Amino acid sequence: LPSTLSMRRTVITEAIASLRIAAVIVPRIASSAAARDDRALAAAQSRAYEVALGLALPAAAAFALLAKPIAGGLFEHGAFGPRDTVAVAAALAAISAGLPGHVLEKVFGAVSFAHEDTRTPMFAALCGLAAAIAGGVLLFSHYGHIGAAAAFAASGWVGAAVLGTVLYRRGWLWLDQEARRRLPRIAAATVAMGLAIGFSALAVVRTFPAAETSSFGRLIMLLTLVLLGLIIYCAALHVLGVAKLREITSEMSSRV
Repeated sequence: LPSTLSMRRTVITEAIASLRIAAVIVPRIASSAAARDDRALAAAQSRAYEVALGLALPAAAAFALLAKPIAGGLFEHGAFGPRDTVAVAAALAAISAGLPGHVLEKVFGAVSFAHEDTRTPMFAALCGLAAAIAGGVLLFSHYGHIGAAAAFAASGWVGAAVLGTVLYRRGWLWLDQEARRRLPRIAAATVAMGLAIGFSALAVVRTFPAAETSSFGRLIMLLTLVLLGLIIYCAALHVLGVAKLREITSEMSSRV
């Protein structure tokens, strides 16, 4: 049941993200395409890629690294034991690997919608669904629920690859120089955050073994690691010149 709830929450989160991305990018791309303004078109798409991957990459890394504290802190009590925590954590980590692919597929879909093409995103979604079904059937017999979760994660990358390939061949995908500079640095900031979370989690477990023996301790450890990851990621974005801390804090406060 917790594994199913995690998958449902992931799907709901992706749906909300896709609606927000589409609401912002479709009007901008549509107006730029109608005006044949290549520079504005590239800028609109590039900012969408930066925002989408700037949120999806660290979220996926954090979910994967903190899968066990999340599962243990939220569910491990009563009949739900340590073995169940490990099982749910493995499924959550597998699902998180597909988060960037699913989000990227939503951005590509918004680009296609802006060009008044609704068939290609549907075709890509069907390809992703077919990959999820086929992968689930093939992997479930060997890896159980983890294989099904991995198939679901892979479906996002399949859909994004199919849709991105079609749009690229049509000449609808644009990326400006600023995005070419920022996107690798966003990935580097994600790596820095992941290393900080990973080493800190090991240090906490070795220093305070009791942190993993109680629900309260697991929740405290989870909140501490999440806060640390957020601070490291924002600091890395600032140091690498992707975004200033003042811009990040103002954006976060405006959405609270």
